[in-house]
Amino acid sequence: MRTVAPWLVAGVALVAVVVMLAKTADRDEVVPIPMSSLPGPGPTGTPPAGGPVDLSSMTPREAADRLFNRIMTASERGDREEALRFVPMALMAYDELGTLDNDAHYHVALIQLVAGDTAKVRAHIESLRQAVPGHLLASMLEHRIAEREGKPDGMARAYRAFLAAYDAEIAAGRTEYQDHRGLIDRFRDAAAQAAARPAAARAPGK
Repeated sequence: MRTVAPWLVAGVALVAVVVMLAKTADRDEVVPIPMSSLPGPGPTGTPPAGGPVDLSSMTPREAADRLFNRIMTASERGDREEALRFVPMALMAYDELGTLDNDAHYHVALIQLVAGDTAKVRAHIESLRQAVPGHLLASMLEHRIAEREGKPDGMARAYRAFLAAYDAEIAAGRTEYQDHRGLIDRFRDAAAQAAARPAAARAPGK
């Protein structure tokens, strides 16, 4: 029996993802969203507003990120049904990439959060921590889990870890930080405000 080359299997899987996405695009009008409004980086070559999405021109990573953006956009507008509909396709697309970089680990973790699988989110946090012990995106994910589970102490720990690592990590100039700088800046503001609240509460007249 002949062995099928791994690259051929990955290629077939990617084609399946693209076909499914294309069918969805046929059913639903896809309105490109400005990258500044998305929680993660969009694929390169994002079409101008009102333009068609050219799936055939996407690399495997771009196709995966396109699905990620679709899930995050649907989730942000409260359309959980649509977000969950794309989760299996997105996870398959990222799985076919093989080794994930830090940015992809963050993307998959956010997708797993949408799916409600916090155990798998923690696995991606661990991968980020193994690569970079003070990784800012790992702290942000830890905060999301603690917030979802209603654990204020966990949220506070995540904020503290983030602030402690912030200066050194931003100075490192990691690509994933540049891609998610808007989210990181907003999280830093929230962390700083949370850290200041106890001191303000102790101030005279408070």
